[in-house]
Amino acid sequence: MVNQKVGLQFFYIDTNIELDDKIALIEAKHGHLGFYVVIKLFVKIYGDKGYYCNWTEETSLIFSRRINVAPEQLDKIVEDALKFKLFNANLFKKYKILTSKRIQEHYLEATKRRKLVELFKPYILINDNNESILRDNVYTLGENVDSLKQMKGNEREMKVKYMNAVLLTVTEYNKLIEQFGEVKTQDMIENLNYYIGSKGKKYKSHYMTILSWDKKDRSEKKIKEPTPISDYKPDNIKAEAPSPETKKKLDKLMGRAVKDVPKDNLKEPNDEN
Repeated sequence: MVNQKVGLQFFYIDTNIELDDKIALIEAKHGHLGFYVVIKLFVKIYGDKGYYCNWTEETSLIFSRRINVAPEQLDKIVEDALKFKLFNANLFKKYKILTSKRIQEHYLEATKRRKLVELFKPYILINDNNESILRDNVYTLGENVDSLKQMKGNEREMKVKYMNAVLLTVTEYNKLIEQFGEVKTQDMIENLNYYIGSKGKKYKSHYMTILSWDKKDRSEKKIKEPTPISDYKPDNIKAEAPSPETKKKLDKLMGRAVKDVPKDNLKEPNDEN
């Protein structure tokens, strides 16, 4: 199966972008650096998921390193971008993502020729009656079998498909991010995806499978790791007593050793003076 492209290979920027009040406020407060960061965030959003990107503490640190901007400066710019409504503050607070209605409109316009466009319904800011959403090629996750609706209290939490085969709820995904960090979480999702694809395995819960695999990996590493020499203590080392036969041989050897020493070398301590 060929992977369906999710993000965009390129996106357009309005020539009047600097006249946008939201952009103007960011640039007024943070100068050219603010404008630079916003454009880089657009690149990440459109190039990654296409209409949003996950934004956690770890994501922010990695991103700051890639664009060569201090983490503190980046955090302030993103905070103001949310404050000035360049990104939707409610979705960020609830799901830790960066998106906006305008970004989603641009994404749907850019993907109108695709055979299939998948959107996660809770993230959608565009009105249900919008013609872009009503297109035949637009598919909202949570409205068919692949969404695998799951009861959670009185709410129904839908599972999102990651890559080709891994299904996780937003809560499960965020828990993995909190426990393992974004990089390791992506690696574990990728490993499970390839395993399911190659073996055809089916699991009741992909979230529990990931946790189980991690526990198994840690147990195997613990067994393989040698005990550090610093962990050995004299009190823990017990020498076995020699057998009577071995003791007899040792006594005999010691007797020979003393017998072979010249008598002149056998002196009492007081004879030295």
